[in-house]
Amino acid sequence: MTEDEQRYLTTHQAHDFEALRNRWSALVQPCSLVEHTLSDESGYPVLAYQSRAFAESPAGNDEAIYLCAGVHGDEPAGVWGLLEWAEANPGLLQNKACLILPCFNPWGLINNRRSDADGRDLNRLFHRADLPLISAWRKVVGDARFGLALHLHEDYDARGLYLYELTDPEWQLGEAGLRGAESAIPRDPRDEIEGLPFQRGILRRSGDLSRVVEDELDGGYPEAIYVFQHHARAALTFETPSEYSLWDRVRAQRQFLDAVVGAMAR
Repeated sequence: MTEDEQRYLTTHQAHDFEALRNRWSALVQPCSLVEHTLSDESGYPVLAYQSRAFAESPAGNDEAIYLCAGVHGDEPAGVWGLLEWAEANPGLLQNKACLILPCFNPWGLINNRRSDADGRDLNRLFHRADLPLISAWRKVVGDARFGLALHLHEDYDARGLYLYELTDPEWQLGEAGLRGAESAIPRDPRDEIEGLPFQRGILRRSGDLSRVVEDELDGGYPEAIYVFQHHARAALTFETPSEYSLWDRVRAQRQFLDAVVGAMAR
């Protein structure tokens, strides 16, 4: 273990929502971000940040990026990897159209729970416009189009990195993202993950996702599928293995973001 890793692990704030919020607040001015509160139902605000370019042209385009972490509160590495990526890229955030949801389930983060305060898996509810949080989320997203949507998750059963890639066949960025992250954590070596066929850590889909929702998810809509169907040219769900060190997982999340956003720009 390096000195940096030891220092990080002995002082980490993995489930400290106030620390997370304070660091995002510190980015508002230097990164020209606009803050929105989607919900405060659980006593902790669900925040969204629009870059200046997105706020000025909320319809978005194929260069716009959607980023979300913390839908499941027991998956903290994405939350902190996204923050560290943002802190390292103020120039990009000043100029690129981005919509960022840094912690979609703050109650879950604080309590280390997958569910929200009402025991619901938010990642099966994105079709539920009757829920106040989802209604507010839809309002801030509006009719925007994104070239890329990134959904940051973790998996306690994973043996390495993997991702689900929803995309049109000519717009494949997942491989670049995994290549960028695998110096921190190797790819999951399995050919089958959660009963589904993977190739080198990637499952690509672009076909009948409504059938996937009905047959595999009991009618529940994950964020990535909903965003892909309604708003994005590509939606990538990135998973780090939660049995690995938090230090490595946060690094992998940040490196994934660096690599896939960089590949999009090329």
